[in-house]
Amino acid sequence: MEKESYKDNDEGGLLYHKLKKLISVVDELRDVGLQQYINLPRIAVLGQQSSGKSSVLESIVGIDFLPRGSGVVTRRPAELRLVHVADDNAKPWAEFAELRGKKFYDFDEVRQTIDVLTDKIAGKKKGIVDKPIVISIHSHTCPDLTLIDLPGITRIPLQGSDQGMDIEKVTKKMALRYVKDPRTIILAVIPANADMTTSDALQMARDLDPKGIRTIGVITKIDIMDKGTNAKRMIMGQEVPLRLGYVGVKNRSQQDITDKMRVSKALNEEKLFFSSHKIYSTVPSENLGTASLTKKLTKVLFTHIKNYLPQIVKEINVKRKEVEERLRELGPPLPKEGAEKMQLLWNMVTEFCTNFKNTIGGRYISQQDKTTKGVSGGARIKHYYYKIYKEYINGYSATEGYSDVDIERAIKIHEGYSMPGFPSVDVFIYLLQPQLSLLKEPAMECLQDVYLYLESLADELAHRVFSRFPGLIGEILEVVSRCLQEERDKAKEILECLIDSEEGYLFTNDYDYLMNRTDIVPGNKDEKKHLSSTTVFVMELRQRIDAYFNLVIRNVRDRVPKTIGHFLVKKCQDKIQFHLYSEINKNSMLNSILGEHPMITQERDDLNKSLEVMKRATKVLQRDPDITNVISFDDKLEKDLREESKDNRGRPPPQNRSRQAPPRAAESDNMSIRSNASSGAGEFRPPGGDGSAYDRSKRETMNPHMARVQQPPNNAPLAQTQARPQQPRNPAPRNNQPRSNAPSDFGNLFGDGGK
Repeated sequence: MEKESYKDNDEGGLLYHKLKKLISVVDELRDVGLQQYINLPRIAVLGQQSSGKSSVLESIVGIDFLPRGSGVVTRRPAELRLVHVADDNAKPWAEFAELRGKKFYDFDEVRQTIDVLTDKIAGKKKGIVDKPIVISIHSHTCPDLTLIDLPGITRIPLQGSDQGMDIEKVTKKMALRYVKDPRTIILAVIPANADMTTSDALQMARDLDPKGIRTIGVITKIDIMDKGTNAKRMIMGQEVPLRLGYVGVKNRSQQDITDKMRVSKALNEEKLFFSSHKIYSTVPSENLGTASLTKKLTKVLFTHIKNYLPQIVKEINVKRKEVEERLRELGPPLPKEGAEKMQLLWNMVTEFCTNFKNTIGGRYISQQDKTTKGVSGGARIKHYYYKIYKEYINGYSATEGYSDVDIERAIKIHEGYSMPGFPSVDVFIYLLQPQLSLLKEPAMECLQDVYLYLESLADELAHRVFSRFPGLIGEILEVVSRCLQEERDKAKEILECLIDSEEGYLFTNDYDYLMNRTDIVPGNKDEKKHLSSTTVFVMELRQRIDAYFNLVIRNVRDRVPKTIGHFLVKKCQDKIQFHLYSEINKNSMLNSILGEHPMITQERDDLNKSLEVMKRATKVLQRDPDITNVISFDDKLEKDLREESKDNRGRPPPQNRSRQAPPRAAESDNMSIRSNASSGAGEFRPPGGDGSAYDRSKRETMNPHMARVQQPPNNAPLAQTQARPQQPRNPAPRNNQPRSNAPSDFGNLFGDGGK
């Protein structure tokens, strides 16, 4: 008897159509090369060496095709792309990505080819290499799945092989690279005759998937356990809970393989073994057998792809924009003709000068300015202007450092030929000069700050615009730096003259100062009568000096920025473009752009390849508009599935009672996966609950987190996390058939009633 068709497991006929559509889209995305840029959903088979991984895979496929032997057999990851063929009479065939175009109908030849391709890359001495073999298998016996068969975790290297003493570290690292991706479903294979609390596969799955939303356990070698023992507690999740539960399978023994037992016969014997066993016949059917495992995998993968495909579409668009932006920065390939090269250079210089001007004018935000929250170059320059002489405003007094005695002494020193009671201008200058001498340094610091910013801005823009010609950047910056220095030196001379004029010649036409000179000391005449003439004179002199100094500060706070802005910032913009064009006309730079750096050429080629991948991926997604409906409208999909299932079976599937309490937004994506967990597999029930779907729904309404698996700390050994859930209280089902306590969201979703 042949293995039942994967499509036969889908009672409503919808799993085949909907899942096949999504799987084919993901596989096409892999074919166009998207996997090397964006992770795609897949299933990774994880387990220790000789745990039965290959037998599980062959049972799922329904064909004997994987190499066998002692020690490490899987030495390169095998990416199995299973494609279900609707025609039951069609002959199965396989194809290798490394041998594109050649179809293999003899699966003994497929096995030999796997060995040849493995030895070709990993060598003949049992070396292990992380370079997958991609195999497509088309058959009516296999489901639409993509699985990665990973080399088993190995502790001891084979004698005489290329395996190093760190083989355990190497195999774990390789497995980690695949299963750490949150879009990868982990199929953890655990032999029943080993202590599952020490399983490397379960430990790694728990660390990487603490919520348990992407890990399915497979219990193998059930038939070779010690006499008097059984794997029921393991299968039911009572040893180590798993949110998605476990499935127990019975694979072919080594003797069966030696006797060339067909996989289809082994699957029939598996059914007979579980149905006739006094212990396993009481286990829910969805927890036993390869058919149940295949069904669970397809449904979990469907939900996984459905949830992640919108995000993948978004990542494709983002990646495409990034690539296109970088290609614009690199520019087109280097022209071959001299005239075209000259035109290219002119265009780049024009772009550089335009960006330089626009950045200063606030019409272009440079990368450097983005680090300062989008402040443009012009605003940053004005920030330097606003800071200048800031300490001399808001109540600053130029004579604060002078006592009345100091001022009286200065008056006596400069009496000379002046009349008593009349101040000498020399006293005014003598006391004001030290303050005016402090004005030069802030002006020069402001000039230098603006110069340094312009220099750094030019450096950044040059590296961006001329990035494809590294040899040209230095020459461009040399011309720019020379121009900036010339304009800075001119501005410096003008600033020095400005400050010197304030120090060396005292004069003002300021209206307020002139109008207030007769009563510059506040107060009424009666109060002044009680003060000595010397005291009044000192007060008036102090106030006149402060008033004049404030007037000078007001002048230089305007004139210094204007001088820098006009003679450095504005002048250099025109001068830079003029000097660069002059150098180009002299052909002094032409030789610098004759060759493009090999790294730039390689980067452009790589970017063009990735852009082509993104374009092809976009076409794949746009080709079928129904994909958007499949991945976006859960309610509509479930309704369609229920209606079609009703038509096919003549009756509607049972309603999903657990949906009476609508899940939270954060929980909804994973609700289907959660509810498919086996009875007792990682669900802790509070007292008074009967474990029914309705009871679970009621508890989740009060506390949505009650349905989650209570995960142990990452560092705790698995043995310390064993859970002993209550035995189900449900009455025995009719016809003495085993009954599951877990609600069948997946069954309802796909129209099979959870059967």
